[in-house]
Amino acid sequence: MVRRRVVLLPAAILAAGLPLAGAAIGSAPACGSHLKPPALSFGDRVYIDKNRAGGEPVSIVAKDGSISVSAHAGTTHIYKDPTALAGASDFLVGYSNETLNWRSTDGGKTWSYVGLPIVNAGPHSATSTGFSDPDYAIDSSGRIYNTEINLANVAVFSSGDDGQTYSRGNPEVTSGDRPWLTGGGENEVYLYVNTGQQIFRSGDGGLTWTLQSMNNAAGPDAKMYIDPLNKKAGLLGPHNDNGVSISADQGKTWKAYDGAGLGSNVDFFGAITVDKAGNVYRAAAGGYKGSSDRKPDGQVTFNYFDRKTKKWGDDSLTIPTGEGDMLWPWVIAGDDGRVAVTWLQSKPGKPTEFYVYVAQTLNAHGTTVTCANGTKKFIKPLWSVANASKKPVHKGPICLNGTACNASPSFPEGDRRLGDFLTVNYDKDGRLFIVGGDTTIPNALGGPKPVGNPIFIAAKSGGKMTKRPTPTSKTRPSCTVNPAC
Repeated sequence: MVRRRVVLLPAAILAAGLPLAGAAIGSAPACGSHLKPPALSFGDRVYIDKNRAGGEPVSIVAKDGSISVSAHAGTTHIYKDPTALAGASDFLVGYSNETLNWRSTDGGKTWSYVGLPIVNAGPHSATSTGFSDPDYAIDSSGRIYNTEINLANVAVFSSGDDGQTYSRGNPEVTSGDRPWLTGGGENEVYLYVNTGQQIFRSGDGGLTWTLQSMNNAAGPDAKMYIDPLNKKAGLLGPHNDNGVSISADQGKTWKAYDGAGLGSNVDFFGAITVDKAGNVYRAAAGGYKGSSDRKPDGQVTFNYFDRKTKKWGDDSLTIPTGEGDMLWPWVIAGDDGRVAVTWLQSKPGKPTEFYVYVAQTLNAHGTTVTCANGTKKFIKPLWSVANASKKPVHKGPICLNGTACNASPSFPEGDRRLGDFLTVNYDKDGRLFIVGGDTTIPNALGGPKPVGNPIFIAAKSGGKMTKRPTPTSKTRPSCTVNPAC
């Protein structure tokens, strides 16, 4: 168990008997109460695009501070109810068998679609293809990578100009389903593919790839991260439902450490993250069982992994979410102990209305404090929780059967417009934001759309994920059609 020592009151103040700032005369705040994060609140949702699909969106913050978002093009997320045909333009117009990409230079207030250079329409790249499963990564030099699949090929494409264009791409690194990317040193990027647990590494900016390992029982089973304690060769990833996998040799061999003891989880992909100090965290969100579920018995749980003892916390922690059913957790970490979790949640009596929730803690691996009376106390992670979307992002059942949802004889029960996850991140100032899907915009006739649309929701208040803003650099010149860029 990782513990940080914090002295609450200098001896001189105690000896002088001076009152605490902000406290009533003659009273003192509870020991450790200063660790409670500020109240968390979010602004209104911004529609990244009201006329294009947006399931399973991911985000990346470039070296110049701009934010890029990429989403599934909708091919396997189509809602097949005939009443949705009036909104078919969201899927058909401009479809080019590639994932969809947008960029914002004003903190998410406005967005520009990233297509072919100059025209900013159509496909993002001439050398990549695949309509689904995007995932971003950025290497130390600032090159941004993305991936996409066609249910067979796994392509990787990249940007050398902070996400303005994507001039470089490998149309088929391998075959498989659900790829994830991890950025390392300059021109270094890793590719994990769920099929066969394939792990590839590229040292030339994604042009050529070397298979590091596959089908490793101790290896990860979803998105990997660079290990802050071993930046040159270390990798971390989720293992099963309650563990972490760690590699010290660029993903060639792995050791697994299970035992997080998390609660129920409705998720296709393990939710794991690592802070800048090397502490590892996992989250789970469960309760939602499908269209027939009417009982609000869900919970969100969380745990942390001690890198020194190689053990998880003594027990998992239940985040105070309120009643409802939960699904699809995603977790992000910043500086030491600063962690946020997002998930979808319904409310009692409204089992088919889903909201985006976020929880944040600033002492994610617990803190040992010295109280005013000289005793020591271990403070478990303290949380601030907010309903970030305020209004539902989806009304109706959510299908949990992946691509098999398309075969459902019931249109509502086969609804997969949101995809299978949403994500949380933070910007150059340490401000939290969420990117997700939204199915609440009606089509021209008032019915549903065949696909969801991508949304961005930024925090208005709360703790920062970094103590100081991330230094930024000047935006690079556009690469236009230069493949060497």
